[in-house]
Amino acid sequence: MKDLNISSGRQKAELKWLAGCFCIAFLLNIMSIIMYKTSWSEVVTQLLWVFIITLVFYAVVVTIRLAVYILRRLF
Repeated sequence: MKDLNISSGRQKAELKWLAGCFCIAFLLNIMSIIMYKTSWSEVVTQLLWVFIITLVFYAVVVTIRLAVYILRRLF
């Protein structure tokens, strides 16, 4: 089995954006656990929703970045 080798700077940048979105979603989960005083086991049990929210955040970030790129190319 081959090792995963990420050599492209573009791929590393996208992974950093995705990791940032995951961190934000995870922190929102922790904040909601604290605010609603629920069980800390929800950190693990709600992980699927954290991944879904991560993908939504990433889609929003990609859309904004794409819009900025297009506007820069036009002007």
